[in-house]
Amino acid sequence: MSIFRDFEKKLENLFEGVFVRAFKSGVQPVEVGKKLVRELETHKAIGVRRIYVPNRYEVGLAPKDYTRFETYQGVLSTELENLLISYIKEKGYVVLDRPRVKLEMTSELKEGEFWIKCHIEGEIPPETPEQLKEQAPPPEVRLGPAVLELQDSGDVAPVFELGEESVQLGRISNNDIVLPDPNVSRVHARISKRGDSYWISDLQSTNGTWVNEQRVMEARLDEDDVIRLGTTKMIFRRAED
Repeated sequence: MSIFRDFEKKLENLFEGVFVRAFKSGVQPVEVGKKLVRELETHKAIGVRRIYVPNRYEVGLAPKDYTRFETYQGVLSTELENLLISYIKEKGYVVLDRPRVKLEMTSELKEGEFWIKCHIEGEIPPETPEQLKEQAPPPEVRLGPAVLELQDSGDVAPVFELGEESVQLGRISNNDIVLPDPNVSRVHARISKRGDSYWISDLQSTNGTWVNEQRVMEARLDEDDVIRLGTTKMIFRRAED
């Protein structure tokens, strides 16, 4: 099970549904978690054998989003920090101390928008011969078959497997994946494999194609990305459990 699914389930268990209702709109905690991981990857410092990653993170939120987050700020910050720690361990990276996540209100942002700033606080120690000998290479990530997992469809979410060929999604029956959602266009989007990556393309749909609540014409899909067509949400899965 991926760290993002663990993160979502832990929050749901902590608040027993109250949290889920509070975050029906605006910025979602899992979006923040994914962006934190991406910023971590962007700002890592690569040594001879060790890879150091940021230990200080600031999250800028619009006033409405900040108000929703504020009630749960202590727990959310802690769980976002735990998410980063799990990711760092999984990748074999090094962090100088426990990552710290601070939420801030930024009036320049609109609801649903947010930014993240991060940096390494402290001095990276020199790599001694003993440290180089002890450092193991990061674990290899094994990729399983790519699938789309339909959200909010009952106790067991239907899973659509994505093969080597392109897959067309839409409302009418001649699509490869049929989504009976009145807000989905007759022919809405296409997912295709390019090399070892999967890409989603919008097919001039009426309501747009959204990845992690960002409207896209075309985008590469990463593990646990949330795709929204109309009101239908699907999660892209690739990592082998």
